[in-house]
Amino acid sequence: MLEKEEFKDDFKDESRSDKPECGLCHTEDGLSEEMVSNLLYSFFNPYSKTDRKIKVEEYIKNHLKDEETIQNFEKLDSIFRELITNFGYSDSSWVDKLDEFREAREKAWNQIKEELQSGIITEEDLSPNDLIENLGEEIVEELIKEGYIQGYERRRYRRIITFSEEAERLIGEKVLNLALENLPVRCPGLEETSKRGISIFSGHKITEYDPNTHVFDNIDLSETLVKCAMSGDMSFDEKNIVAREPKHMEKVLYVMLIDVSDSMRGKKFIGAIEAAIGLREAIKKRESRELSVVAFNHRAREIRRGEILNLFPQGRTDIGLALRKAREIILKKDATGLVFLITDGEPTSSYNPFLSPGMCAIKEAKMLGGVDARLSIIMLGKDDSFRKICERMAEACGSSRIFYFSNPLDLKNYFVREYGIRG
Repeated sequence: MLEKEEFKDDFKDESRSDKPECGLCHTEDGLSEEMVSNLLYSFFNPYSKTDRKIKVEEYIKNHLKDEETIQNFEKLDSIFRELITNFGYSDSSWVDKLDEFREAREKAWNQIKEELQSGIITEEDLSPNDLIENLGEEIVEELIKEGYIQGYERRRYRRIITFSEEAERLIGEKVLNLALENLPVRCPGLEETSKRGISIFSGHKITEYDPNTHVFDNIDLSETLVKCAMSGDMSFDEKNIVAREPKHMEKVLYVMLIDVSDSMRGKKFIGAIEAAIGLREAIKKRESRELSVVAFNHRAREIRRGEILNLFPQGRTDIGLALRKAREIILKKDATGLVFLITDGEPTSSYNPFLSPGMCAIKEAKMLGGVDARLSIIMLGKDDSFRKICERMAEACGSSRIFYFSNPLDLKNYFVREYGIRG
């Protein structure tokens, strides 16, 4: 049995030399790449919580001099966040105290980095989400300076961060490692299908030798000798040769259709994005597999590397359009397609003005079944009408499966295990 750490090493890209110079990874800054990765992941997935051994707010309090400011720490913290949100508006009576509060936060962040460098504290003592909750603005500014974050906007109900491609790489590796924690399994290199073909890899079924199909490695010498002995003809003529049917090995194209409509906010959206970047990391060194990611709402487009973390849920849901896009990609790549449809509800839009959203989805599912593709529908909702449409799509496609996930954050584990590792 392969050990977990050995398996994880299979996915390290040691040939990578295009990583930008990173000041955060230098010892003088006190932060390793792993900590940067954890901070980025916490920005991306606010539902990821870790226990905090050290309270970051205590560092801020230690740099406050005014006793009234310390006693009103929670109120000041709330006002500071409101100030950031509203781009500078605040009660003027608190301005001086807020300046002191801002300065204390900066000093607290610098002290934490210095203590990490000197070994007074370790990265394991700090919770990434606690750091972000208390020092989010300071950390964002530093990650912008180092090129991991390209832009930042804080609104009343959400923080909008534009991640760089390097940030996507680090978050992808983090997601993969989380999914691999309990998966000490090595997977085969090529996909085997039920089709017949020409290959040096032999199956189990015995058949007559065909020089146009079989290579020398497919010949079964033992069975051939038995056949010669039973017939009394030991001439080892071509008519007496027995072979094993070759396995059909081919490239498999995964097409992941991610619903990015307005209803996919929160855990559903984060879980779907994690599934895509985790699977992409798991298969990136396997020549037999390829992943195309399509984001769809009332539009559909293929997502390139470096773009997926910057998607945002909005718009209506056109499942028919998404399935049509998947079919076009499969036909263009001329490969066997495994299509994953990740959505939380029935379609609400149709690109075809002559068909309802539901009928458009069912029609496109049937057309998808006409190409060399299989459809897996990942349901993130349990509405009865939604379930019935999924069943009709599966029936129309023919080669289909339906799954329901109550916790979307488990999607990454499923995809990495079933398609990145065992697939």
